Formats: sequence, structure tokens, C-alpha cells
Amino acid sequence: MVEQIHKLRDLNRPGGGWWRRRRQWKARERLVNMMMASGPELLNEAELRHWKSQAMVELLLKFMDTAMKQDDTVEALVRIEALNAVTYEEYKRARLKLAEGKAVG
Repeated sequence: MVEQIHKLRDLNRPGGGWWRRRRQWKARERLVNMMMASGPELLNEAELRHWKSQAMVELLLKFMDTAMKQDDTVEALVRIEALNAVTYEEYKRARLKLAEGKAVG
């Protein structure tokens, strides 16, 4: 499903004429069919993958501007392993706690 979303985003660029619009329409139709057939679990997986990729970019940007020492390397590897181990249920719980904290504070 993520590949279909990327394909649709790629086809959604301006220009390309009639053929691109036809391919975009077909890709959108396939994506909708996949979403209807798979249910919310596949959307949850896509959301989790999107969050993980954003978190990985933020992690790498943190260490990008300085020379990494041994401690930085260990910290980065530990955080990458923790990030890869996150499941959707854990992500959802953390997101709800964060939203509750913002509502209270």
C-alpha cells in the first residue's frame, strides 16, 4: 500500500497530459480497492511506517552536524533499535498520552 501511495504521489505532479491523468486515475482506483479490502490494519501499518521514517530522519539529523564519538554511535544504534522495535499499539498509546498531556497542560 505504501508503494501505491508513493506511485500516486509521483503521478500527481503537474503536467504529463492525458496519459498521466489516466495512470493516476488507475493508481488511485487500485489504492482505494486495497484500502477497502485490507481494512484499518494496513492503514495503521502505513501510518507507523511514516512515523518511523520521520523519526529516523530526525535522529540522523541530530548527529549530522558534528563528528560522532563512540558514545554518540552507541546512542544512535540503541535509538535505531528501539525505533525499529516499536509496534502500532505502542505508537498509539504514546500518541494518546501525548495528546492527554497537551490537553491537561
